[in-house]
Amino acid sequence: MKLTIIFGLLILTTIGLLVACNNRPTDKSDKEIFEEILNDPRVNSKEVGEREGIKYFQVKKNGKTGFRDLDGNIVIEPIYDMAEMFSEGFSAVRIGDKWGLIDESGKYIIEPRFEYLGSIHDGLASFRTNDKYGFVDVTGQEKIKPEFDWVDEFSEGLCVVRNDNGKIGYGKNGYIDTTGKLVIDCKFKYAGKFENGIAKVQDDKNFLTIDKMGNNIDTENNKN
Repeated sequence: MKLTIIFGLLILTTIGLLVACNNRPTDKSDKEIFEEILNDPRVNSKEVGEREGIKYFQVKKNGKTGFRDLDGNIVIEPIYDMAEMFSEGFSAVRIGDKWGLIDESGKYIIEPRFEYLGSIHDGLASFRTNDKYGFVDVTGQEKIKPEFDWVDEFSEGLCVVRNDNGKIGYGKNGYIDTTGKLVIDCKFKYAGKFENGIAKVQDDKNFLTIDKMGNNIDTENNKN
């Protein structure tokens, strides 16, 4: 929800600023314009941060990403080629073609060594090796073997995973728990994150609402 709101504000502000930019001469590159937009306090305002419980916003300089606090002060210098928003006190960052993990002081918790590393959710981050995804904890220790073709992020103890069986993007989705156990079979064309104990999924025909046991809540409600 936080990222959705931020991206929405970014898009709206981007449109406004680009319109303004198009109405005056400029020698700035597209990259420079984007950096100005991302760093603009109207995009990532203190009000938004306080409302959404965000401590640091991303900031870009010369194509590199760092972080600023809600008052606009740089707290982590822009030295990363990419940096994800902080989640559970950590940010996944990329230097060159390797990903690592930093804490809110900018200290490396995991040195950049992964070909991909996702954000921390429920204490776990996805990682990729040999085109397969698994999960590590905040120390970089493997907790779930890389055996999936695609994974989402953990939410309420469950995570959407998919195996394509040789047809990239055409596999079915299911859910694993934080031990890597498949708790809801891979049988859905689409599967969303759990929120408040329920998730939206799509079987071969219909969109459904399921609980954490995989039961169709819509069917259960229709029985009553």
